[in-house]
Amino acid sequence: MDWETWRPKYESIVERLDIDSEMDRCSAEVLHDILEKTDPSELERQISGNECVIFGAGPSLEEDLERMSRVGWLDKVLVSADGATSAVMEYEIPTVIVTDLDGELADQIEAWRRGAWMVVHAHGDNLEEVRRVVPKLEERVLGTIQVDKPGQLPNFGGFTDGDRAAFMLHELGASRIYLAGMDLGAEIGKYSGRTERGSKLIKLEICRDLLSWLADEFEAELVNVTAGGEEIPGVPRGEIS
Repeated sequence: MDWETWRPKYESIVERLDIDSEMDRCSAEVLHDILEKTDPSELERQISGNECVIFGAGPSLEEDLERMSRVGWLDKVLVSADGATSAVMEYEIPTVIVTDLDGELADQIEAWRRGAWMVVHAHGDNLEEVRRVVPKLEERVLGTIQVDKPGQLPNFGGFTDGDRAAFMLHELGASRIYLAGMDLGAEIGKYSGRTERGSKLIKLEICRDLLSWLADEFEAELVNVTAGGEEIPGVPRGEIS
């Protein structure tokens, strides 16, 4: 994502959530120092040209997983957003975990040990988790940031784990991106990580707005197959069949 394209979105989010952008930059620097550089080429080979499913941690997650399992949809590239990993692992090991490290970390680390990629995002509120967890990941790890530096780590765009996963998959060439467990409404799913309700609801609104922007501005091939929840403007509903 070009920084000047992303910058107005980021600055709006900073204002809405009273984010300390300097702490975002500090966390990005720490992640960069740990990883030194991030090469997405191997992950891109697994994603490019393939249909992918992003699992958010909304209330519909378990129902969506059960429906997909029943009709054989779990042979696609499976991408779990942070805490959703725990539910996805009841069926399959996800190909990719997109995380800011506030979900059930034991499950995420176990999935990584069993072959999943960890795409770890740095922001001001997870600095200590970045320092504690990322050095343990010797391979299959990609670092991402939401600020304009350091340049060696990608900023794909997106803010919450779910919509950031969609931005990443689009940039890495996914042919179609299905959204599951992405209710984005007033009810918070049990697989969501540590959260304060007021800010969580704002983050879900931001997620919906960014997914709509991704579909409209970047013509991403998004399809919402979540059993319930809110409509996402510009993103068509689809059926799991």
